[in-house]
Amino acid sequence: MVNAQPKIDDAPEGAADSTEQTADAPPAPTPTPGQDVATPEAPKKKKRDGHLYQIDFVRLFTFGGVILDHVILGLAPATAVAAQGVGLMLRYTRYCFFALTGFVLTYQYRNRDLHAPTFWRRRYKLIGLPFLMWSLFYWTNRHYQHGGWGGITEIFQDGTSERLALKSLVYDLITGNAAYHLYFLSVSMQIYLVFPAVLWVIKRTWGYHRYLLAGSLAFHFWLLFHMVRPPHDIFQDGAFGLLWRYLGVTLLPYQFFILAGCLAAYHYDAFSGFMRRFRRPLVLLALVTIVVTLVYYVINVNSGEEMFRATNVFMVHNSFMFVAIIVILYIVGTIWQDRRHPGSVPDNIMRTAADRSFGIYLAHVIVLSSVLAATRPYLDKPLWGDFMVPLWLNIVVTYVVTVIVTVFLVEVLRRSPISLITTGRERIDWRIQRWGRSAFVAVIAAAIGFATYETVDPKLGVLVTATAGLLLLSAVVVGVKQSNAGHDAKPVAS
Repeated sequence: MVNAQPKIDDAPEGAADSTEQTADAPPAPTPTPGQDVATPEAPKKKKRDGHLYQIDFVRLFTFGGVILDHVILGLAPATAVAAQGVGLMLRYTRYCFFALTGFVLTYQYRNRDLHAPTFWRRRYKLIGLPFLMWSLFYWTNRHYQHGGWGGITEIFQDGTSERLALKSLVYDLITGNAAYHLYFLSVSMQIYLVFPAVLWVIKRTWGYHRYLLAGSLAFHFWLLFHMVRPPHDIFQDGAFGLLWRYLGVTLLPYQFFILAGCLAAYHYDAFSGFMRRFRRPLVLLALVTIVVTLVYYVINVNSGEEMFRATNVFMVHNSFMFVAIIVILYIVGTIWQDRRHPGSVPDNIMRTAADRSFGIYLAHVIVLSSVLAATRPYLDKPLWGDFMVPLWLNIVVTYVVTVIVTVFLVEVLRRSPISLITTGRERIDWRIQRWGRSAFVAVIAAAIGFATYETVDPKLGVLVTATAGLLLLSAVVVGVKQSNAGHDAKPVAS
C-alpha cells in the first residue's frame, strides 16, 4: 500500500535538450568590408521537461487511497459489504506503489549508467533515515499506549527488560512491524538493493522483455494462489517456514508489478503512446473488470465466504481489478499532464502534494489513531437524541479530519530541522520561510488543540498542540537565524 515514494527526482539527470525552431528567423545582414562582424548568438536551447506529471497525479491519489482504506479498516464492521467493497478496491494502492517505484527508478536510469554504491547511498539516506526514525517513534508510542509513561520507563528497569525491548525493536526494524504501514519501506529497501541487478538484466535482454514479464506473471499467480492456502510441508519449518511466514514483507509477492513498472519505463515512448492511443478501450475494459470483480465479491460474501478472505489483497482474482484501477489512474494522469497549465493553482497544488506525499504516508497512522479515538465511539451510540451517525458519514468525517491534521503535521515537519529524517526531504530553506506567519499559525493551532483536548478527545488535542509547539519552536529558530543573517550582512558598495 504503500514510495510510498521517498524523495525522487522524476526527471532523469542529463536529459537531452530540445532545440528551439529558428526557421522563421530573419537572415543575418551581410557585413560591409571593414565592418566588425559580431558573432551571431547560437540559438538558445530549451531544456526538455522530463518530469513525470502523470506519476505525481497517480501518486497523490494513491496516497489518498491508502488513508481512506485505513479509515475503512478502522471503522467498518465485517458485515458492511458496501464499505468493505470500497476498501477492497483501495487495496490496489499496495501494488501501485511498487509499480511506481520500479517505473520511476528505471525512467531515471534507462539511458545512463548506474553506479550501485552511489545509488544505494542516496536511496538509503532518503528512505532509511525516515524508516528508522518513524520505527522508533511508533515503537515507543506502542509502549506508551500499553502503559503510559510507565510503559516506557519499565523498558529500563533491568537488563532483561532492556534486552527484550531491544529484541522487539530489531524485529520491527527488520520486518517493518513497528506500524502496519511501514512494511512498504522495508520492501522498498529490498527493491533498492536488487535494482542495479534488475536494470543490468533489462538492458541486456532487449527483445526478450515480453518473456521476462510473462514468466514474472506466471510466478505471481502461482505464489498468490498458494499464499491464501495452507503452505506445503517444505514451508512449515526451518528457513523456508520463516520465509513463508513473512512473505508479505518481502518483494516476492510484488515482483510482477515492480518488473512491469520497470519495463513500462524502459519502453517509455512506446508505452506512453499505447496508453494515449487506446485510452477509451482501455478504460472501458478496466471498468468492466472492476464491475465483474465486485459482483464476484458480493456473490462470495453472500455465499458465506469470510470477509477477510473475500477482500484479501493476495487473492488472484482481485489482482485483475487492481491492474484495472492502476491503468485508469495512469490514463487520467496523462490527461492531467496534457492539460495542466504550468504555474496555475492546480499545478502548484499538485507539485506541493507530490513533495509532501511520502511524509503524509509516514505520519498518517499516528494521526488516524488519534482521530479514530474521537470518532469510533459514535459507531455505537447516538450523536444527539436518537440520531445515529451513519457509517458513511463517520468514514467521511474521519477521513477529512485525518487528512487535514496529517497535512498540517507534515507541513510543520518540512519547516523543521528534522525534515530530512522524518519526511525524506531536506528542510524548506530557512531563508525563504516566513517565521512570523508560522508563529501566528502555531498560536492558532495551539488554541485549536487545547479546545480539542477539552471538548472532543484528549489524544487528538495533545497531537495538534504538540505539532503547534514544534512549529512555534521552528519559527523561533528561523527568526533568530534570519535576524543574525541580516545583522551580519555587509553593505554592498555602489
